[in-house]
Amino acid sequence: MAANKFWKKKELSSLEQQVGAALTQIESTMTEVKNLKLSSVVDFTAKINAKKQVYLVFIPYPCLSIYNKISQKLLPELEKRVKATILVVAKRTIESKWVKKHRSQTRPNSRTLTSVYDGLLEDLICPSIILGRRTRVRVDGTKFYRIFLDESEQKDLESRLDSIKDVYKVLTTRDLEFEFRRDDTFYQKKGAKKVAKK
Repeated sequence: MAANKFWKKKELSSLEQQVGAALTQIESTMTEVKNLKLSSVVDFTAKINAKKQVYLVFIPYPCLSIYNKISQKLLPELEKRVKATILVVAKRTIESKWVKKHRSQTRPNSRTLTSVYDGLLEDLICPSIILGRRTRVRVDGTKFYRIFLDESEQKDLESRLDSIKDVYKVLTTRDLEFEFRRDDTFYQKKGAKKVAKK
């Protein structure tokens, strides 16, 4: 049954079977999970020297819109069953500027390194939203990125921020710093249903 939750993958590791089985259990209570597929699951606990288990789940890019709608309900349920911190990321491809099959071919913006790295960060922080980002340069010349998040999400995100920071550093070699501040602008959360005006 766990194999049904994976996209074009027949041989599963024990970790992937565990996460796949947990998803099929959740499927009975949440019907939206039925269309969600996974690509692979990677254990990042040793790579980032985390005290708690940290699993990075890759999903196919077409399934990202489905995940965004149900992430708020799905993540706590999945973490409860697997007993680990779960981070979900869509599989994206970075294309070189110079590799072309035809000389008139242009690279899509979604395949650039900057776009992929920004997309990774948005996936890791989901269902929260990034309010702002700043690039800062230290005295020794090294860069770090300051990310501003909504302070209303602080309670839910604070326990996950260290693992998000460490996993992002392994994937992209970028240093992150998070700050919470009040959001004065109106926006709608990813996957939130529109409220009809009376």
